[in-house]
Amino acid sequence: AYPRELGQLVSGWLAAFKAGGWLPKWASPGYRDSMVGTFADVVIADAILKNISGFDKALAWEALKKDAHESYGKDSSRGKVGLSHYVEKGFVPIDVGVSEACSRTLDFGFADAATSAAAASLGKMAEAEELKRRSQRALKALYEPKSGLMGHRKKNDEFVQEAPDTWGDCYTEGSAWHHSFPPFNVDVLSELHGGRKPLMDKLHSMFTTPADFKTGSYKTEIHEMREMRMLGMGQYAHNNQPTHHLAYLFSMLGDHNTTAKLVRQILFRAYSPEGFSGDEDNGEMGSWYVLSALGLYAPASGVSEDYVLGAVPLFPRVRLHDLDITIEAPAASEVSPLVAEVLWQSSALSGASIPYSRLRRGGVLRFVAPGDAKLGRIVSGLRGALHQAARSMRQSAEHAVALPPPSAGQRPPSILLDDVVVPGDRAGEPPPYPLDEEPSTGSPATSLIFPIVSGLLLLVLCRVCLRKSCAREVKHVD
Repeated sequence: AYPRELGQLVSGWLAAFKAGGWLPKWASPGYRDSMVGTFADVVIADAILKNISGFDKALAWEALKKDAHESYGKDSSRGKVGLSHYVEKGFVPIDVGVSEACSRTLDFGFADAATSAAAASLGKMAEAEELKRRSQRALKALYEPKSGLMGHRKKNDEFVQEAPDTWGDCYTEGSAWHHSFPPFNVDVLSELHGGRKPLMDKLHSMFTTPADFKTGSYKTEIHEMREMRMLGMGQYAHNNQPTHHLAYLFSMLGDHNTTAKLVRQILFRAYSPEGFSGDEDNGEMGSWYVLSALGLYAPASGVSEDYVLGAVPLFPRVRLHDLDITIEAPAASEVSPLVAEVLWQSSALSGASIPYSRLRRGGVLRFVAPGDAKLGRIVSGLRGALHQAARSMRQSAEHAVALPPPSAGQRPPSILLDDVVVPGDRAGEPPPYPLDEEPSTGSPATSLIFPIVSGLLLLVLCRVCLRKSCAREVKHVD
C-alpha cells in the first residue's frame, strides 16, 4: 500500500550492502546474528516483482546473487550458513555441525524461489531456472512420506524419526508442524502429498491435533510453546512467523471458506486491545492483522505478486487512499462469514487471488457472500465505474497542469477510451511504468469529456436503480 516507502526501505538495505558487503539478515542497524534465513532477499525480490521504483535494481541483483551463491564463513551474522551442503545435497543435513538445519533448508528454498522470480523479472532466465530447481529440490529432499511432514535428514540421506510436536533440534522456535508447509511452491507441496485434497487433509489435522508439545532441544518450556497452547487452535502457532500463511493455503488450494473461517477465528483469538499472542518482530503481528482485516494477504511475497482473497474483511467498506481502492464486504459483521465470489471492477475473479499490478490501477473489490442482494452487486458495479471515471478525471486534471499546450499547427489527439479502465481491461498486462507513478496520456481537454459524461450517466442510473428498489420495498410493506 506504500510503494514509495518500500522503495526507500530497499534502498536503505542496499546501502548496508554497499557499506558492509552483505544484506542484513534482520532489520536492525548493523549485522545482527538473528534467525537463520536471508529474508531480505525475499523483500527485495518482492519490490522487483512489483516494479517498485526508488532503488538501484542492478545493485539489488548483485546483492541477491551474492546471498544465493556465496558464504560469509566467519560467523552466522551474514549470508547462508550451510550453503555448501545445501547446494551439494539439496538440503542441510542434521549431522554436519550446522544448527537448525531443517529451518535453514526451507528458508534457503524460499529465498531461492524469490530470487528466481526476481531474476526472471530482470530477464536473467538461466539464473532463474537454476534457483527455481534448487528451491524445488529443497522441498522434495526434506519431505518425509511416513509422517507427511518435513523430516530430520542425515548426510547419508536417512531420516531420523522424531515426534512431530517436538520443538527445536533442527527447527527454529517451532516443530515440524509449523515448518512443513512453506508457501513458495504449493504445486510441488501438493505433489509431495499426493494431491491437493491430501494436502488440505494434513493441514486440517494440524488445526485439530491437540496443542501438546515436547520441549526438545530447548530443554525447558519457552513462551512460544505456551502461547500456542493458549490459542486453542491445535498445533497452529500464530505467535511466530513460519505459520502466518497456513490459514491462507486452503484458499490457494481451492477452499476459500475454510480460509475465511480460520482467519476470522485468528483475528478474534490472537488479538485484543491488550496485545498480541506473540512477538511483534519487525511489525509482523500487526501487519498480519491489518492485511487480514482488509481481506488481502500475500503468502508468498517475493515469489508472486498475488494477494490471496479467501478471508472476508472485518469492515463492510474500507477505502485505501494510496492504492485508490474501495473494499466492500456486506457480510463483514457476521461471526463466521463465507465467500461466494470476489468481484473486481464488477467482474468475478476466476481464481483465489489478484495481482498487485491490477490493484495498483485502483478500483472496487467486493467480497460477495452467499445470498448477497443483487441490488448491492449492481450498486457496487456502478460505484466501481464511477470510481474509474473519477480516477480518470483526476489524472486528466493533473495532466492539464503538468503538460504544455500543443504547439501551433499541432493536431490534438482524439479521445482515448483507454483512459477509462473498464472491467477486465488490461488484465494481467505488466505496466509500462513504475507502479508508484502514473503514465501521461492524451490531451487534457479532450480526455476530460468521456469521464464527465460517463459519470453523469452513471449517477442517473444509480438514482433509477435506488428508486426502483425503494418502490419495491414500499409495495412489500403495504
